[in-house]
Amino acid sequence: MSIEKVLVVDDDMLVRNFLSETLRRKKLDVVTVENGQKAFKALQENTFDLVISDMRLPDTTGIDILTKVKELNPATVVVVITAFGSIENTVEAMRLGAFNYILKPFSADVIEAVIEKAREHISLIEENQYLRQQVSSGGSRSPRKIIGESPAIQKVLADVAQVAQSNASVFITGESGTGKEVIAHAIHYQSKRANKPFIKVNCAAVPDTLVESEFFGHEKGAFTGANAKRLGRFELAHGGSLLLDEVTEIPLALQAKLLRVTQEQEFERVGGTKSVQVDVRLISTSNRNMQEALANKVLREDLFYRLNVVPIHIPPLRERREDIIPLAEYFLERICMDNNREHKTLSNEVKKMLLGYNWPGNIRELANVIERAVVLDPSTQLQADFLHLDSKPGIKISATVGVALEIAEQRLILETMRRYQDNRTKTAEALGISLTTLRNKLNKLDDAE
Repeated sequence: MSIEKVLVVDDDMLVRNFLSETLRRKKLDVVTVENGQKAFKALQENTFDLVISDMRLPDTTGIDILTKVKELNPATVVVVITAFGSIENTVEAMRLGAFNYILKPFSADVIEAVIEKAREHISLIEENQYLRQQVSSGGSRSPRKIIGESPAIQKVLADVAQVAQSNASVFITGESGTGKEVIAHAIHYQSKRANKPFIKVNCAAVPDTLVESEFFGHEKGAFTGANAKRLGRFELAHGGSLLLDEVTEIPLALQAKLLRVTQEQEFERVGGTKSVQVDVRLISTSNRNMQEALANKVLREDLFYRLNVVPIHIPPLRERREDIIPLAEYFLERICMDNNREHKTLSNEVKKMLLGYNWPGNIRELANVIERAVVLDPSTQLQADFLHLDSKPGIKISATVGVALEIAEQRLILETMRRYQDNRTKTAEALGISLTTLRNKLNKLDDAE
């Protein structure tokens, strides 16, 4: 939440005017009131990012203002103005949640310094909230290790090292499970933006009705349920990188607005009229054939060319078999540690099976196979019986010659859903389609019933 709207509470007109002029020079929206009654009314009617209040007011105290602010909107930052003789009250205000204090008399430089500190404080809070959400959903902020000895993956790593030093938009393509997100992490953490946020949005997992708010945020009251201002992923990524995972799943109606952001680095929140400027490096991914996506109007051509400044393609695991054993050994070591198991090794028979398998699910499937074997195999050397690769290449469905293609497709979807216990993400990955496509096909099935 950036600082945009400020409430100033002070009974001294000269102080109010001075603060108002100083804050407006910082292009902030300022509301000034001279007493507690008007302050409480303003707080009820508006949401402020920052409140600056004198400790002594004609009808109340700065402590009361602080208490009311935290009751209505705990995220609002409060700064109190105090005289030298009121230090005890200031300590109490800090204990109750005030961010900082300003000691009278003060200059414009002091006000501007406090504003910058408040902005840094808010940015850290917002990033921490986002990271907690990522961790709880299985995400990670740490750079991820890239394993690979094949010429194909070495070329990808060379491209990553080269492009990371620029601000150019990157478009990463490859089948599901090839490690597109891992490469996106590497680009960010090898760049000059490494100490800034790395924010991800899974475009396929966000409902169409919420995509715009997820990207650009919304103002209070923008729609039913918008009880407070909320920042979108673009603002959270300011100064850093934004990963648009499966970008081809963004609704066409929103792609025009996204195009404008890529060109001008500014946008309006949903329900807002003020332009928000950001500095964001875009990294996009897709598991689709991009020529087909453009031909089928799934992705706007002009947007694709803005995002595809530097293309990086990750070949499937079956085309770089030199990486299979190093990856398997890496997963084996990591999974044993994560599950408090003693160190295990791969038997020669297991290595032969891993190398002979086609890996339709790529690296993600390999990791799952190794994890299952670690959990089930009690021995210190993984045995082939615990890999269960014979059942992995495909899903058997009952289909009769002459059955309509649409019916066969429905049977395949339902059988795959049963195989993965109604887990839509795993089902979509197994079928090689996006979550949005799967959702649409399931909706058609529901309508048919």
